Amino acid sequence: MFRTHRDRGMDTTTIFDVPVNYVLGRCSFGDFDDEDEPTATTLSVLNVSYVVKEWVGPWWRGACFRSIRHKIVVRDVCLHAKAGQLTAILGNSGSGKTTLLDIISGRVNGRVTGKVYYNNIECTPDIINQYTSYVMQADRLLPNLTVRETLTYSARLRLPGNLNAFDIEDKVNRVIIEMGLKHVADTRIGGTIRRGISGGERRRVTIAIQLLQNPKILLLDEPTSGLDSFTARYLISNLADMAHNGKIVILTIHQPRSDLFKMFDQVGILSGGQMVYFGASDYMLRYFSDQEYPCPQFANPLDYFVGLASIDRRNTECQEETAERVNKLVKNYASSDTYKETVFRIIEDTMKPSTRWQLLTARFTTVRRNQPSFFRALFTLLSRMTVHILRDRPSYMSRLLLLSLFVPFICVFLGHLKQTQSSVQDRIGLMYQSSQVPPYVSVLNAVALFPPLRDLYYREYRDGLYSTFTFLIAYCMHTLPFTLISSSIFSSVVYWVTGLNPTTSGFLIYSAVVFFLNFWGEMVTIVIMAIFLNPAIANSTSALIASASGLMASGFLRNLQDMIPVFQWFAWGNIFKYAGEILVANEFHNLALTCTQNDTTCLPNGNFYLDLFYPDAVDNMRRNFWAIGTMVIATILISVGAFRIKGVPNLH
Repeated sequence: MFRTHRDRGMDTTTIFDVPVNYVLGRCSFGDFDDEDEPTATTLSVLNVSYVVKEWVGPWWRGACFRSIRHKIVVRDVCLHAKAGQLTAILGNSGSGKTTLLDIISGRVNGRVTGKVYYNNIECTPDIINQYTSYVMQADRLLPNLTVRETLTYSARLRLPGNLNAFDIEDKVNRVIIEMGLKHVADTRIGGTIRRGISGGERRRVTIAIQLLQNPKILLLDEPTSGLDSFTARYLISNLADMAHNGKIVILTIHQPRSDLFKMFDQVGILSGGQMVYFGASDYMLRYFSDQEYPCPQFANPLDYFVGLASIDRRNTECQEETAERVNKLVKNYASSDTYKETVFRIIEDTMKPSTRWQLLTARFTTVRRNQPSFFRALFTLLSRMTVHILRDRPSYMSRLLLLSLFVPFICVFLGHLKQTQSSVQDRIGLMYQSSQVPPYVSVLNAVALFPPLRDLYYREYRDGLYSTFTFLIAYCMHTLPFTLISSSIFSSVVYWVTGLNPTTSGFLIYSAVVFFLNFWGEMVTIVIMAIFLNPAIANSTSALIASASGLMASGFLRNLQDMIPVFQWFAWGNIFKYAGEILVANEFHNLALTCTQNDTTCLPNGNFYLDLFYPDAVDNMRRNFWAIGTMVIATILISVGAFRIKGVPNLH
């Protein structure tokens, strides 16, 4: 019954008997006239089902002792929408509304059967990214940026790379006016502590970001969630205007007001992943009346029919009764003329001959998109991160001075070191603190400041704006100046006040080690935050890793040669081993020590101490620096791999 273009004898590698390569060589995508593009944009969802795997039983049994259950989240859903229509998908919690949008946008990880068509071309990830924008339920915006800055940075990432600053500014201004944000254009987004724009305005900013690319299809997941009735009506009115101006707008909603009913052109009601009704909104009352479920007078039709298609799980009797009613509604809809009409429209659209514009769209979407270059994306992210933190005084002061808060404690506790035998222990204690404090402080900074950037990355990565590598390189470049300044302040005070090796080269070596450890600690935290979304868990795990590594590998608390073999092997792959050797070699090499009659054990100089506990540390100085640098770079690469392996959560 359903045939592809190849089944009908059409060769998709030629356009009107002319090879595609020849066409691309003779003209660009901009050379086609408007009549080449279909006049009526359509989106068709045909018999789509979605199945996920679930582990049965408690997690501690492990994969080998738990069975796998296949859960059907969406079953045989058909949907047809065209430009000029506002379509609302309704249903109670867990009915499959968000999953249906995820399927259309290609953001699911389970097994999908059925087809999704854009016009009469089967959707691919490239086509979805090119023509569809998805507004998720939660707003993920940086609180310290203004509305205009938020949209400008997004435009630099989303719009073609050949657009100049004037074109981007013009596009941003038009979207601001379209979404009614002109009066708050230069107001900060705001957050939980510092108030900014209202919740409804934040929703409109999130939608405006997706409108920058002028998508053909706009998907919105619960756009009215958390909004008051007036703001919700205003927002739906904006979406209706967009739809009637030529876009396909599909939204999910679970608590619709009665006055929103007339704004919807089409309504779909889901229950347990199955469609109970999909069709024109003005026909819905008649349809359910024919099914012997008339809407009571003065009742909200949307609320009433969503309740009618819900299962009451308060007790077994209610559950069985409502489940039987829902099954009846599903069967009646599957055999109704409304369902047959929807399927007929889908078949009619998908069986149309493909135009040359559609064929080129299907095969060369990535060429047409013309994404910004790597460097433009990199410096846009870097600029946005920097502006965001500099707008928040506590954040950048923490970046610069948190490490320095440990300086008074170290200086008061140790004072100015002498060159006696007892000063050997004091110097070792100072080396231990110098290696442990910088990574611990960087853990605190990263846990406090990285999560908003990470959540925004998840959203923009889903939209295909830039890669994980680009994001993390931008973050490294963003943190480097702050790490360098804070490490320099810490090193300058601690080194000269405590009276360590009074040479310029010795100070530079000490400062370099503190800097590398500070930066490494932040990168380790980023790796952990790629694995754990919860900042508290990431904080505890990162601090544990840094502390345990320093205890086992530095050699300051216990000689490495006296540890069990496993810890000795572990130390060779640990940054603290090489950092510790550099610090002690830098301080004890040629250090003069005095002996008195009360000294039971006398070390004539620092070289004697090095020979006993850190042999070859001086000779291995260059090697150790290379090892530290390599481990820092390796940690950055591991963070990239951790984000890629862990994947991108939807964060609805």
